[in-house]
Amino acid sequence: MTVVLTGATSGIGRAAARLLAPQVTRLILHGPQRPQEVTGQLEELRAAGSGEVHYVHADFDSLAMVRALASEISKITDRVDVLINNAGRPGAPRRRLSHDGNEATLQTNYLAAVLLTERLTPLLVASGGRVVHVASATHLSASLDPDDLNLERSHYSATTAYARSKLALVAHARWLVEQAAPPQPDTVSLHPGVISTELLHAMFDIGGDSVVHGAHNVVNAALSTGRWAGQYLDERRPVQPNPITLDADFRHRLAHRTFDLLHHSGKAPEKG
Repeated sequence: MTVVLTGATSGIGRAAARLLAPQVTRLILHGPQRPQEVTGQLEELRAAGSGEVHYVHADFDSLAMVRALASEISKITDRVDVLINNAGRPGAPRRRLSHDGNEATLQTNYLAAVLLTERLTPLLVASGGRVVHVASATHLSASLDPDDLNLERSHYSATTAYARSKLALVAHARWLVEQAAPPQPDTVSLHPGVISTELLHAMFDIGGDSVVHGAHNVVNAALSTGRWAGQYLDERRPVQPNPITLDADFRHRLAHRTFDLLHHSGKAPEKG
C-alpha cells in the first residue's frame, strides 16, 4: 500500500506518519521544510517499519510547487492507494495573499489540496484509491460565497478564513464522488477532533486532545475498508456536514470558481 501524507512534519501529520510507517509498504511524506531539516524524522520512520519512506518538500504558498510535488510523487510510484490532504495553516492575523495572488489560507488549506488531488487522480484511480481531506468542525458555522473565494468583498478574520477553507474542502469531497467526471477516487472529509496543536492555539485560546488522538482518527479514515462516498466524519462517526455542502448547485459553482483560480494562477488540471 502506498500512502501520500501532506503536512507530515508537525502536529497531527507527524503523529499520523508514525502510525502509518509500520502499516504501509510505501509512505510518501510532504512538508515545507528542506529535506536536510527532517532527516531525524525520516530515520525514525524507516526504523519503525520495513517499507519505503520518501520525503518531498513543497511550500503550498506556491501552486507551482504543488504541481512539482505531484510530478515528484509520480516519479516515485505508479499508484497511490491513499492521499491524505492534511497540510494546513491557521488564518493569518490580517488578510495576506499567496505567491499566486490568492488569499493565503484558502490556497494552503484548499486550493493546494484540490490541485494535488487532481494531479494524482490517475494514480489513485489505478489502485482504486481514496482521498482523505482533513477538515474541521469550524466549517459547520461558516458561510462561503463562491464568487468571493479570496475574501475581497467580505469581512476578514483569521477564524473566518480558516473555517471557509475547511468548508470548501468538505464540499469538494462530496463534489468529487457525486459530480466530477468519472472515474474518481473514493473520498472522505473529517474533523479529527479538537487537537492541541500550534495551529489551534494560533486562533483559539482553548485546550485539546493529543496529536496522537487526532492522528488515529485520520488513519482510521484512511485505512478503513469499504467506501466513504464523500461523507463527513466527526472524528470517526459519519455526521451531517454544513447543509450548504449538500447543495449540488453550490458545489458546482464552487468547483467552477476553484478551477478559475487555478487556471488564473497558471497551469491547472482540466475541469471534470
